[in-house]
Amino acid sequence: MHAPDDQPRSAAGAPERPSRWRRPVRLATALLAIYLAYAAMLFFVQGSLIFPRHHANARLAAQALKEPTPHPGRSTLWHSAPDGARVEAWFYVGRGRSADSPGPLIVCLHGNADLIDFWHPLAAAWQAKGFNVLLPEYRGYGRSTGTPTQHDLTNDTHALLTLALARPEVDQARLVYHGRSLGGGVAAQLALRHEPAALILDCTFASIADFAARYAVPRFLVRHPFRTDLVLTSIQSRVFLAHGTRDRIVPFWHSQRLKDLRPDATLIELDCDHLDFPGDQGERARYVQARDQFLRDAGLWPNSPTPNPTPNSSNSSNSPTSPTSPASPASPASRP
Repeated sequence: MHAPDDQPRSAAGAPERPSRWRRPVRLATALLAIYLAYAAMLFFVQGSLIFPRHHANARLAAQALKEPTPHPGRSTLWHSAPDGARVEAWFYVGRGRSADSPGPLIVCLHGNADLIDFWHPLAAAWQAKGFNVLLPEYRGYGRSTGTPTQHDLTNDTHALLTLALARPEVDQARLVYHGRSLGGGVAAQLALRHEPAALILDCTFASIADFAARYAVPRFLVRHPFRTDLVLTSIQSRVFLAHGTRDRIVPFWHSQRLKDLRPDATLIELDCDHLDFPGDQGERARYVQARDQFLRDAGLWPNSPTPNPTPNSSNSSNSPTSPTSPASPASPASRP
């Protein structure tokens, strides 16, 4: 007698041979499942990567700055959003500004790991030069409630801007947005709602969607793309770009691309990284001089002749016109 034959057989009775493709297909299927799980995870956690508010709030708690120290000429504004979020902003009356002598308004928008508390020195520096200043917080940051998204940050900032423009000290024709890193992206989105006379963008990305390749995922998965590149080709505002050539978080080519899209923009190259922007004392002085001269040339400096108003976006409701890492201990606001 022959021993039982346990080898699998086909319907015709011939022995079946294992497919040589079975193992590679199983491996490919497993790798695909792992990648899809990874992409899905990034899709849902990207909010904490783009808006690392927990780092900023931890800095606030560590410095025991739960309530701001009073400052001359500064008041607090609050916006109550339809979804129940309450968003804070600080308004500074510029030196020498009054209803009889209104002056320009500059809206300062900080990076993704900062707070308005840490940007007070920058706002106070603008105030001392005669600018009115609006310093909006982002929802979920500091004392503000809610969850940040591109859409909601833009809506909140626009609502706070509307409150500031109603102030008698403000010359509505001289509106400037000054954003740094993520703040530059917020400033660009705000410009689609209410076009300013000028945009100052420090180490700002062309688009957060450009960072998708860094995480090996397609761009369409980015829920908060902040397409600064598309905005600059849609508005007429004067544009000032400043960027560190050694920036490892938002590489310098982002500002180069924005300059290519807007050849009329001013681009200042600085010898610095991202978190130490604008660099050492010499680079800081060069940056401030170029930035302030840009505003003077545009007629946006306090007591300058009123410039021709920039046409507003059709979406404006008013008829008048850093993914970055946690900030370093020395706040960028201390380097105006």
